[in-house]
Amino acid sequence: MTPTPQKLFIEIGIHLGLCCTLILFLLVVVSLGMAMLLVSAFTPHAAAYDGHANATMSCTDNTSTMTRTVLVTITWGAVNENGGVAEADAQAIETFPADPLASATVPISPPEQKGTAQLSLSFNDTTPFGTVQWQLYNFGHIAPVKAGMLDAANFPGCPYP
Repeated sequence: MTPTPQKLFIEIGIHLGLCCTLILFLLVVVSLGMAMLLVSAFTPHAAAYDGHANATMSCTDNTSTMTRTVLVTITWGAVNENGGVAEADAQAIETFPADPLASATVPISPPEQKGTAQLSLSFNDTTPFGTVQWQLYNFGHIAPVKAGMLDAANFPGCPYP
């Protein structure tokens, strides 16, 4: 029993259609895989910001001037991203609403891979004081290379009475 040309063409057409679909599917999968590899190879990773940093604070109240002074000390080490730390910033934030009370900036020149910065923040001592946010920036100053938040409740003399 010899297949007719029409039957043979239909069977070959079906097989060719499946083959073309399979080839197209494989091309799409390989293309997506390559795209994922390229994206992960050229995307900066969070680990690119190396090193470590921490901060502490102390608070004093001057009752005669009704001023609270917060001394923030930021220490960092092995921060090698773009030459090290070029600036340290800190902001005192009110408890509620979360409004800024005071801010300070210390430039570090030349940038340092290891160091300490002290920032002084002063504001009215009758304002409910909640937190200090701090940041370390490199020379590019696009985004902090290290940052953190200190809760006044964790430091003696700092919480709002």
